[in-house]
Amino acid sequence: METERHIVAAVAEVYAFIDSRVAETDPACKVCGKCCDFDTYGHRLFVAAPELVYFAFHISPDSVKPMPGGLCPWNIKGLCSVHPHRFAACRIFCCTGDVDAQNRLSEAAVAKLKSICEQSNIPWQYMDLKAALSRISRSGEVST
Repeated sequence: METERHIVAAVAEVYAFIDSRVAETDPACKVCGKCCDFDTYGHRLFVAAPELVYFAFHISPDSVKPMPGGLCPWNIKGLCSVHPHRFAACRIFCCTGDVDAQNRLSEAAVAKLKSICEQSNIPWQYMDLKAALSRISRSGEVST
């Protein structure tokens, strides 16, 4: 439990770092939800193991959903129903943003997330959201 709390706090710091950098960029995300339809938009969302711990800590176990298709299961009528707890990639990506700046911020975030793994002695795993969701059990536990 102590390790879990450390991971949650450390991921919150990474997310605050990301949010502060994204706030400095232009144009800002228009919250249109298009990027949440991964198949239509032509991309995949990757998440790191510490992010799964953070996510499972903050959402109710009943909210864990499979992702059978290409649409994020938390996109409800075009809006993110887990917005405060969204993953790093969701915070960074903006469909009208500077791709190079997003890539640099993604690399910085991944380095910070890897550091959390090293400090917490958990294996580094970076996986597609569909696969990652299978790691969160209905009890809210994350298998790493």
